[in-house]
Amino acid sequence: MQRKGLTVGRQQQQTNNKRTTTMNLNNNYTTILSNYKTWLQTLGFSKSIVYNYPLQVSYFFYWLEQQSINHISGITQKHVYTYFTYLEQRPNQRHKNKGLSVSHLNKIFDSVDKLCEFLHQIGLNTAPSPTKYRLLREDKESFTILTPKEIQELYKTVSLTFLDFSMSKREPRQAVLKLVLDLCYGCGLRRQEVTNLYLKDVDFDRKVLHVRQGKGYKDRYVPMSKTVCKSVEFFVYQHRSFFTRRPQMLFPYTSYYIPYCIDILLRETTNTELKEKRITPHTLRHSIATHLLQNGMNIENISRFLGHNTLESTQVYTHIVNERNT
Repeated sequence: MQRKGLTVGRQQQQTNNKRTTTMNLNNNYTTILSNYKTWLQTLGFSKSIVYNYPLQVSYFFYWLEQQSINHISGITQKHVYTYFTYLEQRPNQRHKNKGLSVSHLNKIFDSVDKLCEFLHQIGLNTAPSPTKYRLLREDKESFTILTPKEIQELYKTVSLTFLDFSMSKREPRQAVLKLVLDLCYGCGLRRQEVTNLYLKDVDFDRKVLHVRQGKGYKDRYVPMSKTVCKSVEFFVYQHRSFFTRRPQMLFPYTSYYIPYCIDILLRETTNTELKEKRITPHTLRHSIATHLLQNGMNIENISRFLGHNTLESTQVYTHIVNERNT
């Protein structure tokens, strides 16, 4: 059976890009979406938010049309909360036996809250107020933390992928999979931070990555271990030129390819326990934070490494380590 490799991810991205048009929203909602996107751009939100928030709101509008709410003035606070409840109960399309993740749900809730804020800004005083409704991760799901041995299993699996390709085509694709592990686990980067890295942001002499406009719009420098630094350097000088897309960026694809890369590894691994786990790019980030804490790094340094705004966000890893030690 021929493997389609990253071309499948490309097809998935094209499908995602077409979703808003295939829903055929009415003119009122289409106009609001366009103005909402412009508003986000004017306020200086990141490119990912400017793209994703209108996309999520388009799904909300589509749901409203199914409830026969065809004009923005007809939206009430009850509609917003009913939609949120619907999302919490809706199955995940990628993992049929699971619901949507807490982080994904909270991003959707935030996109709708921002819509409500926008509607009030343009003078629609009858619009719902921002709900500030968010789920706590502990109430919805527990962290998936991989062991160091499981991380090594993922690295070993890289060599088992794309075996139907010639060596000249296989090795660059394998190098992308390894790059995902190096950046999401080895450097603890968020998915969007990986795709926002420019080649000029990689300092091999100092062994650091310059992460620009991370979460909270903060820049930070992330250290690379000697092993990760050599691996990233090898990718840049040996394989990056194979990919013609995004030539100024370190990662040659958009953020949609990162979870797909992990799916490829899970599909090919011989570790049956790994296959059964739900592993996301954030799982790798959670795992490196936990491993650093277990190896004695203090919580303040881990917080800076991850780019957390407060120590409270990092303290959760202390609870995880304590639970595992009891």
